[in-house]
Amino acid sequence: MPDITFAFPKIRNTDPSCYIDAYHLVLECSKARSPRSFATRLLDLLNKMCPYDRAFVFFLDVNGKLSGKYVINIPDVWTEEYLNYYLAEDRCPREFSIIRSQNPFRDNNVNVIRWADVPEDEFISDYIKAQHLSYSMGFNCRDMNDSTRVVFALDRVENKPFSEIEIQRMQLAVPILDNMYRNFFYQGMDSGSDSQNSAWTDYHFTKRETEIVNLLCQGMSISNISDTLFIAKTTAYKHIAHIYEKVGVSSQKELLFRLMDL
Repeated sequence: MPDITFAFPKIRNTDPSCYIDAYHLVLECSKARSPRSFATRLLDLLNKMCPYDRAFVFFLDVNGKLSGKYVINIPDVWTEEYLNYYLAEDRCPREFSIIRSQNPFRDNNVNVIRWADVPEDEFISDYIKAQHLSYSMGFNCRDMNDSTRVVFALDRVENKPFSEIEIQRMQLAVPILDNMYRNFFYQGMDSGSDSQNSAWTDYHFTKRETEIVNLLCQGMSISNISDTLFIAKTTAYKHIAHIYEKVGVSSQKELLFRLMDL
């Protein structure tokens, strides 16, 4: 076995074999070189460790908007109905939306849903039951700003619950997988990094201004910057006005052109 260690969480009464299974899963995912290859590799591997009938991965951008998808055994008609009807027309119950601020897997946890226990509404009767879904397991991975960037869901049509062993494997692996996924977004995120200090040192940004510039360069909206940094929108705008003044620009487009051209 390669000389690689991972700090798995300690969970009481966990079958020792779960640690071995989780280790091998994480080790295989560590070979990925991009967020998308990581997510698609993980979903493919999970079918051996936690078998499913169908599954999806939805990718979100820095503002929490859908930017891509990868599905297994889900007909296009159902994917399109979820995205273009339930999400686009705000008909999806908040607890089952993949939108960053609402999705049911937003915490760093493994969540299991038994659909028979969910009160019936249009979404349950016309979407979930119409596909004969019985159980779903889901989790997400985040970036360095703690924003959800990818949502995973594993579905079972057969009325067979996820076993305790399967859930324990996932509970061990997901925190490590989440940290690994964050690392794809690490470059340029550390406001104290030498590369940024050398590129932006002439502007004499404050620590808060540097944080905001980083997020602007990633394409994050002012509203989401406010949420991410726990500051009021008016405060964010004041910082941005100071940034414009220091850089000598009058718009965000000019700012990004100037800073990203360094």
